[in-house]
Amino acid sequence: MKRLAFVLSILMTGVLLNFTLSSAQTQPGWPKSVTIGAAPVGGTYYVWAGGFSKLLHDKMGIPGNVEVTGGPVHNTQLVDQNKLDFGMVTAGPVWEGFYGEGWAKGKKHENVRVIFPMYTTYFQMYSLTKSGIKSIHDLNGKSVGVGPVGGTPSTYWPKIFEVAGVKPGRIVNAGSADLNSQLKDGMLDANGQSVGLPWVTVTEIETTHDVNVYGVPDKDMDKFVEKYPYFSKGMIPKGMYKSNKEKEIETLTVWNFMTVHKDTPDSFVYEVLKKTFDNVDILIATHKSAEEVKPQYIVYSPIVLHPGAVKYYKEKGIKIPDKLIAK
Repeated sequence: MKRLAFVLSILMTGVLLNFTLSSAQTQPGWPKSVTIGAAPVGGTYYVWAGGFSKLLHDKMGIPGNVEVTGGPVHNTQLVDQNKLDFGMVTAGPVWEGFYGEGWAKGKKHENVRVIFPMYTTYFQMYSLTKSGIKSIHDLNGKSVGVGPVGGTPSTYWPKIFEVAGVKPGRIVNAGSADLNSQLKDGMLDANGQSVGLPWVTVTEIETTHDVNVYGVPDKDMDKFVEKYPYFSKGMIPKGMYKSNKEKEIETLTVWNFMTVHKDTPDSFVYEVLKKTFDNVDILIATHKSAEEVKPQYIVYSPIVLHPGAVKYYKEKGIKIPDKLIAK
């Protein structure tokens, strides 16, 4: 009996393994495994990518590897070069890359295609309460962390400061965890990011330190949105952090999207979207911001969609603007 049970166990393992492998190879040209471009460890992208990788593995039988990258700008470059299967981006950096504006300096990254909306990014900054810093207008001459080079915060916080007339004494680039350590050690006056809610770095530091969390004042947002129309004005809900129990925090927001290369098989993209929206609970369990993963939000994409995505959304009855359909 023991031998029979052992043989049956081996056979079942083989069946499950074959099922997993075959489910990843049901269509010609589909990848057997995928790479997902995220950002440095400690950021929302890295956490989010882990959930997406689990979804692809559990529901499609495709193993995924989360790649530590510089963030949206870097991911746009790598997807354009077909060096990533999936790249997580924010609207501003991918728009500039696609059209050759801003950081792209005239080079168009036209191979990138959006497939689904992820969540809204909130520009957030914090300082130790004892510093007396409560606003970005208190940062003149101060040392400010803005995330790694190539990320959304490092790209746009300097531009926000410029529009607001703020002149930090020093801008530092590094991952959230590193910058947080520098701030606690007194080497930084402020640490800024653009992430979904809540920003885990803030919730973690609040367990040991008193901090002030702040965003971008309304008067500065108006000027910034006028110059960069793919941004929006938003509010961090009161009670999100210990420092804003009684009030909302006004700040800039921008959408995040998942992207692929234009040559990714249409049928693969269609199936990824079907499995993603059918199993969004896996993403929400990873990060609460995934509650915003809803088909109707795809219309906020700053660039054209992948044809496999267009097919999916049209079948869902969503009217896709002409500007989002690749010619």
